Amino acid sequence: MRVKDQHFLKKQNQSLVLEYIIQNGPISRAEIAKHMAMSPTSASRIVASLQGEQLIKEVYLHTDEVGRKATYFMANEHSVIFVGIEIDVGVVRVGLMNLIGELIIVRSFQTETDHYDHVVEFIGQMVNDLIIEQQIGKDRIAGVCVGLPGLIDNEKGTVGFSAQFNWKNVPLKQMLEQKLDCEVFIDNELKLKALAEYVSASLPYKNVVMLGFGKGVGSALITDGEIYRGTNNMSGEIGHMTLDPYGAYCPCGNYGCLQTYIAIDFLLDEASKSRPMDSIDELVAAYKKKEKWAVNILEKASTYAGLAIKNVVCAYNPDAVFLSGSLIEEYPEIAELVIEKHSNSTLFPESYSYELHVTQMKGIGVVKGAALSVQRKLIKNFNFKGGS
Repeated sequence: MRVKDQHFLKKQNQSLVLEYIIQNGPISRAEIAKHMAMSPTSASRIVASLQGEQLIKEVYLHTDEVGRKATYFMANEHSVIFVGIEIDVGVVRVGLMNLIGELIIVRSFQTETDHYDHVVEFIGQMVNDLIIEQQIGKDRIAGVCVGLPGLIDNEKGTVGFSAQFNWKNVPLKQMLEQKLDCEVFIDNELKLKALAEYVSASLPYKNVVMLGFGKGVGSALITDGEIYRGTNNMSGEIGHMTLDPYGAYCPCGNYGCLQTYIAIDFLLDEASKSRPMDSIDELVAAYKKKEKWAVNILEKASTYAGLAIKNVVCAYNPDAVFLSGSLIEEYPEIAELVIEKHSNSTLFPESYSYELHVTQMKGIGVVKGAALSVQRKLIKNFNFKGGS
């Protein structure tokens, strides 16, 4: 075996052992060796290398033998910190997560998000203030991941286009790394939220789809625990599927996209034809009063949303579908209407093959998913000094 291949296997084994300890600790060397199908010597060397990096720690637990303690290992939860950030319209949220996946703190800040230069400055100040407040040394920050809506090149860390902010070709990774002086990753917010939902779900799903209905419309697929990205991270952009080439203009440059029938701004434009309308709250209030024009608007939008669920299920055949986005999470009436419209739609072969849920992650989903994304990168790519 070539030296390069040996090094890769050592690094891979170290990553797998670290992941196993995070998920299952406290655990003994013998249990690690058995589970990982490696020799006790290899297990001991890897454990020693992880201790040397201060990523795991020893704990002593009583065994069945009277008065005897055994040595076990568990993740050193405060050894490294992962920063997850969400940029939403008018809001930036930031969270700090420890090695075992616990959010230490999540904060939400109102700010202007139309200009990316301002957002970069704001995030830089906010993150620095937060780690000082929490008394966290900068050397413990393993990385930062930012989630935002739009077409994101996660490899280059650029925002190709975000209709919500009207950002185009923004080198966000580069700008934030200069400001924060640490590694930064950029990703689509719905993909990160889907990852958080997948990790947090108590049921053993293999494939999960998340649909987002709010300022835009999108979907994200998690398959075998990994985000499905497609080429250039463009998978899941169902909001820009063309329903009617002669329909309303979409900021993406096309006409009649799915989101022009569902997204908030388009609903408000439609509502304004009947009454001056400044917020979705007013539209929902009119719907609750059973004003016919409001009922028609939301029923039509919910019908399209229900069909979107059906089409995504036909395309991906998932175990579960989670509904998210401000229209779903902030307005139970709309969530119920979407589920009703979907349930009443024509039966199709996959009708009973999946479970339909409303997300439980709520406002922390993107932040948690962003932090989990950095955690996974650390585990997979950490440059361990030791080896088996």
